[in-house]
Amino acid sequence: MRKDTKKDNIELTDPLIEGVPTKLIIEIPFEILMNSELSLNEKLFLGLDFSLKNKLGFNQVTSKDVGKLFNLHPNIVGDCRKSLLEKGYLLKEGRKYFLTDYYKTVEESEESQENTKNKDRRNIKIPFEVYSNRALNKGEKLLWGEYNSISKGVKGYFASREYTANRLNVSVESVTNWTKSLNEKGLFKKYEIVSGYYTHQRKIITCRFDQK
Repeated sequence: MRKDTKKDNIELTDPLIEGVPTKLIIEIPFEILMNSELSLNEKLFLGLDFSLKNKLGFNQVTSKDVGKLFNLHPNIVGDCRKSLLEKGYLLKEGRKYFLTDYYKTVEESEESQENTKNKDRRNIKIPFEVYSNRALNKGEKLLWGEYNSISKGVKGYFASREYTANRLNVSVESVTNWTKSLNEKGLFKKYEIVSGYYTHQRKIITCRFDQK
């Protein structure tokens, strides 16, 4: 039996990372997911801030430990946090980071400029087993969360690549590449092309991590 299993998987059965509940599921509001000025890493980190705000009111997890959670170098976390503070998404008091409501203001401004209301206001949730997976890149983690927001391991996700790309504010090519990678890495229960008279649709059912 391997002795380093817990270390490799960053199991949070002990308070290995202070201030983070065991295998926390992070939730990313649609306003953050669709934001055009945020990087993919910033969206993931703000999801952690949003989730801990709902539980504790703040996030005081160190950049080093956030890096452990997402399998990223702490310098990347530190740079993103600095950027988010400068943009107004976060406030800092001592060691505590507070998520502001600025992300809602940005989304409302973008909707006003487009002169339309996006009706799809789904938040996405990403389990520990996905966001801590070192085999997945940041885009794949977010995309899996998007697919799972509909599928939940049961239903098929049928939206077009263009629609999905718009949800994440990324290119269609990125969605294509990340989807292929997620399938190859075993993150889907089912992936198939459903053919119709005029179109071909992808049907994606995500894996579930709440069952043994």
